Amino acid sequence: MSRKMAVLVITGKDAGGFLLGFLFLVLLALVTGRAIPALAPLHPALVGKVITIDPGHGGIDPGSHDDGSVLEKDIVLEIARNVCYLLARARAVPILTRHGDWEMSPIWPDEKTRHRQDLAARIHIAHRTNSDVFVSIHVNKIGSKSTSGAIVFYSKDKPESKRLATCIQQAIRDVAPFRGRSVLEGDFYVLNAARLPAVIVEVGFISNPEEKELLLTPSYRGRLADAIFRGLLAFFEGS
Repeated sequence: MSRKMAVLVITGKDAGGFLLGFLFLVLLALVTGRAIPALAPLHPALVGKVITIDPGHGGIDPGSHDDGSVLEKDIVLEIARNVCYLLARARAVPILTRHGDWEMSPIWPDEKTRHRQDLAARIHIAHRTNSDVFVSIHVNKIGSKSTSGAIVFYSKDKPESKRLATCIQQAIRDVAPFRGRSVLEGDFYVLNAARLPAVIVEVGFISNPEEKELLLTPSYRGRLADAIFRGLLAFFEGS
């Protein structure tokens, strides 16, 4: 049986949100082989909210890597799946832009380059599904081996995106603290093109040896996913 899953297209938000969230939970359980637990305690602020979760990169684009087998595209896919799992349990409607190791460019061929097509497709999915927010998950890499922690980017002059970034950073800083400003303006295509609150969450640095080892740990990826979930909950609760 193919492990690919079609993107779910939503045309409205109503009581069907509960059913759609539950269906996603079933589909994700089938793909990952995870059991379906009892639904989580009700979070009224999340019920029926359509939330696009975007694992960055994929396919021929590995993202950041350590010149070995550690690839950003693999790390962020599992974190994104975990976030969607938590959202579905909470009766939200998660939209996962990619469910496996592939790029998104075939969805939006109108742009001139494959890279721009890939990015445009991701934000197109959020628009097409009438999502309430868009969260793209990434892993960082720089020349310094000492820098670690999570950073959240938002687009300039978009106050709701900044509020979303702040909510997520306040939740994730206990898991992956960053020394310095960790909620930053970012001039990135998906953020600038988004017609909804949108952020990029850089969950850590694989250039930091200790953090790279943590990012390879399922329990740590689960903690990051839980923090992103809690940040989303705080945003919809009006924090």
